[in-house]
Amino acid sequence: MKPRLLLPLGMILTVSCQNDKGGEDSGAAAEDPWADRTLYGFANIDDDDRDGRVDYGRDAEGEDDRFDLVLPDSMFVDAPGGGTLQLQLRGDVDAVRVLDDGMVLLDADEETTGLDIPADGLALAVEFGSMAAHAWLDVELQDAGGEVIESMRIGLQSAPLILNHHLQPVERVFAMSTGDSGGNAAFTNGFADALDDRFETFRLSRYGWDVWIQDEIELATLTAPDGRRMDVVIDSIRNRAGQFLGALPEEEFEAPGFAVETWGRGRASSQDSFGNLEVSPPVTVDGVLYPFGRAYHGRWFRDEMHEEMVSMLEAQRVQDPFEIDVGFLCVGHVDEFTTFVPDPSSDKGFRFVVADVALAYAFLEAQRGSTRLPRYASDHGYGTIGDLVDDRALRAMNEEIQEDYIDPAVETFKAELGLTEADITRIPALFEEVRGCGGTTAGLIPGTANMTVAPLDSGETHLFLPDPFLRPSGDGVEDDPFVAEIERLLPGGLAFHWLDDWDYYHTMLGEVHCGSNAVRTPIDDWWVAARHLLADGEEE
Repeated sequence: MKPRLLLPLGMILTVSCQNDKGGEDSGAAAEDPWADRTLYGFANIDDDDRDGRVDYGRDAEGEDDRFDLVLPDSMFVDAPGGGTLQLQLRGDVDAVRVLDDGMVLLDADEETTGLDIPADGLALAVEFGSMAAHAWLDVELQDAGGEVIESMRIGLQSAPLILNHHLQPVERVFAMSTGDSGGNAAFTNGFADALDDRFETFRLSRYGWDVWIQDEIELATLTAPDGRRMDVVIDSIRNRAGQFLGALPEEEFEAPGFAVETWGRGRASSQDSFGNLEVSPPVTVDGVLYPFGRAYHGRWFRDEMHEEMVSMLEAQRVQDPFEIDVGFLCVGHVDEFTTFVPDPSSDKGFRFVVADVALAYAFLEAQRGSTRLPRYASDHGYGTIGDLVDDRALRAMNEEIQEDYIDPAVETFKAELGLTEADITRIPALFEEVRGCGGTTAGLIPGTANMTVAPLDSGETHLFLPDPFLRPSGDGVEDDPFVAEIERLLPGGLAFHWLDDWDYYHTMLGEVHCGSNAVRTPIDDWWVAARHLLADGEEE
């Protein structure tokens, strides 16, 4: 039994093996300088020739997602006359192929082969068919009589699918657009003014007027040590292909190096939308480092994220997902009341931001009760701040939400992410019951936690937040006391952009984050940073 090792440098690395189990295995491994070698790559799941099929297992035009495997010269130089190379593929054989000059040598149908020693060597390459696959290639150089002269084992490891978190730099931010000066132009212009050519829009009219691009797709990456990268759009099952945003991933994103994948089928619930799937920044929990953060998603009474999607996330191992009870929300998404923002002054480099009802009432009670709220009067039935404060039923319901849902959720986040109170920033929030939604709620004051966090590679971080409009209609956002309170509570050094999302998003039970999405830059090497999470199994 040899420990499963993922070596941290290079596509293939020669080392002297140190087996910490001791005994005969340790000595044998130390005598074999080729004992521990690993080739790292990623799954060939894009569609280079755009024929509607993933490229793995095919000779697609423009194929460039195979990874060279170079055997040591000693396998060929002065090889014995009549000698052979014996190759055996083990492990996840359904997800790996070994090729020689483009011809398949080993796969699930042919796990062993013998080759005459070619004078000019072999042009071997490895192709992976799935994420987080691990296999082994055993290589033996034998003489004409079958005696083993030299042997080695090569690990073959494909990248886990790593979902983006909010502290990663944005490369592209996008949203849906009405395409005119009215409509949601105030929303999209706020992004464009801050991000310039990093921001782009897609036409709402082309996609059934569905603005919820955060819910339709989740962005992730696959990377390799040679600098190659594949972006992956996870397409939710919330829409069928051709329905609303269902066609957008293939039409707007799919390209060589940009794959589209879906996990799950059948009836979708709101839990299958990706506002209900978020990722923390890097954390250490009970001594275990999660260098790419941990994924989390919501459970709404009996509705859970599709088991196939959850199983896929669990199989990647590096982001170890956990679940939060979101039963108080009508839409039921974790992004409605939680997020993360960077904070260089913090030991962890971030703040966990969570909605807090008590802070909302403390804030409102400090304002003049006679302050008119035109937007709230027309859409929520509260004409003044005093009307909000004096609604006892509203207060009782919100206090119950805090006690029964938000506070327990915070305790779960503390346990699952290794957080303390010092890592948490609570921001004021109020919820109201949504008619026809079984007594559940949505944000009454536009949900500030539902923001888009956009760090740039220059070091700046832009926050795009929903304008609360907690002011008379003649006042500008700079005069809004709620805006000032949020900017006071959040870490310094952030650029705030308060977007008018009232008509197209807020009154439709969503906010800024729900209506936007981003491609982000990978910030670490999984084959180094997540080695401890991937390499805890054993070879047979």
